[in-house]
Amino acid sequence: MKRRCFLPPIPEFSIAADLLSLAADHLLSGDLESCQKCLIQADLRPLREFAYLLAGPINPVIHRQKSNPSFTPVPKKDRPRMPNAAQSKAIFSRDGYRCRFCGSRVIVKGAHRIFAKFCPQEARDGTTNEDKHFGLTTLAASIDHLLPYSRGGTNDDRNLVTACGPCQFGRNQWTLEEVEIEDPWKYPAVIDEWDGLTRLMVMKGKAPVDPNV
Repeated sequence: MKRRCFLPPIPEFSIAADLLSLAADHLLSGDLESCQKCLIQADLRPLREFAYLLAGPINPVIHRQKSNPSFTPVPKKDRPRMPNAAQSKAIFSRDGYRCRFCGSRVIVKGAHRIFAKFCPQEARDGTTNEDKHFGLTTLAASIDHLLPYSRGGTNDDRNLVTACGPCQFGRNQWTLEEVEIEDPWKYPAVIDEWDGLTRLMVMKGKAPVDPNV
């Protein structure tokens, strides 16, 4: 039986999204201390553990596969690996800044960079998975190819959807059919006031506040 996604998102997805939205509002209003507190609260380890279930070792129960897919890679000629920034932005907006598989609210990666600029300790963005903020990393918006790029997928809008980190990296190079996941185009995108924290982009050119001044 096909399913919408590998696993239903745990409650911490919604909790982190709410807290990070509050953090964004506090940062925009100049309340750095409240922003830092929300970032700390959104750094939820269960999100890292959930992501590992999907993007870690192959689990036949979750992935419905026992090994990586075997296929002949399709030549890359005339097929850019990823869409450009403008197309990616349009895809995120089209999809309501939500994962088209599990439905979780996602956050544009530029928002993580803004948080890290003003609150580097609280919005940690290190080089290992353990050194990255669990909420911001797990909810990071990404572009997913429905037909994987390595298997001939293009950057046509119909082949691109918004995905959260676990849904994106959990699928590896399998097709939707191979992991028994439904085509997300069967379901309409949810469009509401959620903006993926793109409102933080107005802070891009501003200098961080020195807390010691």
